[in-house]
Amino acid sequence: MKHTQICTTGGYNEVGRNMTSINIGGETVICDIGINVQKLVEYQQKSTNQPVYTRAIMDKIEAIPNLNKLQSWLPTVKGIAISHCHLDHIGGIKYLAPEIKAPVIASPYTMEVIRGDMRSDDISIPNKMKTVNPDGTIQLSKKLKLEYISIPHSTPECALMAIHSPKGVYLYATDWKFDNTPVIGKKPNYKRLKELANKGVKALVIDSLYSQSEGKTPSEMIARELLRDAMTGVDNSKAAIFTTCFGSHIARLKSIIEFSKKINRKVVVLGRSFGRYVGAAENTKITKLTNQAEFYTYRNEIKRKITEIEKKGPHKYVVVCTGGQGEPNSVLSRIMNSEYKFKFYPEDEIIFSNKLIPVQPNIRNREYMEKKLKEMGARIFTDIHVSGHCSREDIREMINLTNPENIIPCHGNEKLMKPGYDLAEDMGYKKDRDIHLMSNGEKIIIE
Repeated sequence: MKHTQICTTGGYNEVGRNMTSINIGGETVICDIGINVQKLVEYQQKSTNQPVYTRAIMDKIEAIPNLNKLQSWLPTVKGIAISHCHLDHIGGIKYLAPEIKAPVIASPYTMEVIRGDMRSDDISIPNKMKTVNPDGTIQLSKKLKLEYISIPHSTPECALMAIHSPKGVYLYATDWKFDNTPVIGKKPNYKRLKELANKGVKALVIDSLYSQSEGKTPSEMIARELLRDAMTGVDNSKAAIFTTCFGSHIARLKSIIEFSKKINRKVVVLGRSFGRYVGAAENTKITKLTNQAEFYTYRNEIKRKITEIEKKGPHKYVVVCTGGQGEPNSVLSRIMNSEYKFKFYPEDEIIFSNKLIPVQPNIRNREYMEKKLKEMGARIFTDIHVSGHCSREDIREMINLTNPENIIPCHGNEKLMKPGYDLAEDMGYKKDRDIHLMSNGEKIIIE
């Protein structure tokens, strides 16, 4: 195969199970192997017993990418390159990587999360595991080199991945934003992106999840100030304060802990996912938080700690917990259904420091949760958050910086990706010639 082909393997019909495969002159690089979290939530809610996740079940519920269109490419794979640690980008590795005789490549932090995800399910894979430091490179073959370019997102060590080849550069740019004042991590490397443009970017696979959102995505510093206002700008001296955030959002958790100190409260973090991501951050020396807060992972110890907080006085604590999506098994849900012995009273403060992922199970569950909390008289602060994804003007800036010959919107269904496609057309690209709106399993030749 002399030319380059790109297969949009997963994440082009839905939000989730992201996977893009690039075959350059007969050698293949796979970018991300994720899961569709919505499919898992739906499967969990239908299961009467503890759900079992086997490869066959994950295939059946369409939670992992379909490899059927890649069978002839699998023997040519030189690397499975992972952009960052979110489950919609790493969750399928343990199911599919054993079929691909190639190393899994990730940053130190992302690799630590991948290993933890497999340990938690007692799964191991035969693939070699190789780490690349942020802004580092790894040689995949005589002709292919992989470069990791640091970029801010809502978790540490996210990377744009540039595949260097004799034909030019292929840039995989999913899950990022141009945040010039990140709370943790480096600023965007604009200089390096311009250098890639000079080398010649043959194709740009670009996050278009929020391509319909006008303007730029705000910095994490904005979310930090919203959080400061919610925690320190109201009279809550006698109230309980519970806040939710994504377990992988280490910068957000760091801000919550810092503002809790300002109001002289101990921080208690409840939930398995927090422990996993914070542990990875400490093992890779990104930040240390376990000496500044108490972490509880398992249900029995969470239950005991909540009872202790109720007894000693909720006004002495800030509780960080699961429940931001209204999940039935979350800490907040278990409090509301009286499984955990804690009661919210009028003036107690609930801060949702995460975006609601807008799929039907989450929408229904969060509406029910907020309704019950309001009935108790709790003060609810929603959307104390900014996205980790690029908006329309960020996408425009990325295209201007890298000047790609071809653009492929990714990370969503057609409705979500179409505004990104239209933006590229407005910028002078031609539909079906150098802008490509694709679906799962499709292949395109890049000359």
